[in-house]
Amino acid sequence: MINKLIIAIVIVSGFIILYIYFKRLSSSLSSKKKYREVEKRIKERIKPLSRKKGTEKRYLVSEYEECIRMTKDRDVKAWGWWLLAQFCHNNLHRGKDYLEKTIACYTEIEKEFSDYPFHEESLFRLGNLLFFEKSDYKKICEVYRNLLRNYPQSKWARIAKERIELVRNNLTHPQALNSYVLAEKYFEQGKYERSIQNLLNIIEEYPKAGLASKALYFLGDIYHFKIKDYGRAIAEYQNLIQKFPQNRFVANAQFKIGECCRKLEKWRDAIKAYGKFIEDYSQYGYSDYAQFYIGQCYEKLGEWREANDAYSLISMNYPESIWADVARNRIKHLNKQMGG
Repeated sequence: MINKLIIAIVIVSGFIILYIYFKRLSSSLSSKKKYREVEKRIKERIKPLSRKKGTEKRYLVSEYEECIRMTKDRDVKAWGWWLLAQFCHNNLHRGKDYLEKTIACYTEIEKEFSDYPFHEESLFRLGNLLFFEKSDYKKICEVYRNLLRNYPQSKWARIAKERIELVRNNLTHPQALNSYVLAEKYFEQGKYERSIQNLLNIIEEYPKAGLASKALYFLGDIYHFKIKDYGRAIAEYQNLIQKFPQNRFVANAQFKIGECCRKLEKWRDAIKAYGKFIEDYSQYGYSDYAQFYIGQCYEKLGEWREANDAYSLISMNYPESIWADVARNRIKHLNKQMGG
């Protein structure tokens, strides 16, 4: 009786072991099939999605992550990280973990896949995330320097250089720097009032800091180009010129004062602003533009002789200007107006 019981137990145990073995084998085969499917998706450059839609199969982020971890195919790893990075980057609103995942993906590409076509863009995107979301200024500079070192002709080189300079020149005022970064972030998001508030905070709390001049110029541009409050833009540009006369942006600010006056149809104020630009900042270029716009303003005022004289100065002083032929045509028109 005992022998029969032992035999029964051995048989049952054998069946259990076989069941577990085949179940695991089936699971393993199913898993391998699933990851082969995900690998195929990665090779076809299909981004992961977060859920099923109807009857269509959608591959989860977790499945992509597991596939990248398991595969020995370097192409699959590289493109998997890139596709996963794009998905997470486009879904940062889903939660903080998506931000961390995005940074991790771009960091992996930065370190391991410099020979792939998306390496350059990954560096720029990583720098952007660190700049706007993390304020990790040491790491920001490292990433942007890596971009400049590997891709000196990159279309993002200018932005990288400007941000390295911004960080390097303003680490003594970290709160002002944080406010300026926030202003840029809100500007990129189209939240102009929030951007303006951060810029005003810099101007009020750090009036002598170098960032105050950048804040004034940035503020003028927001009022000028985004909010279309040309009067307020003029005031901010004038503040910059008066408070920081040696700043590199003062020439642009003076020219833009003329632009704003022209948009407000304050023709005499525009003539005065453009004239001051030509007189004080002619070495910065665009003097031919300013001279042409002076002629236009005189035309708007119906002062044909003054307009004629303004246009004549273009051929005399800027013979290679794109406005030279246009100015000559305007002179012919004005001569007819004056009966010449």
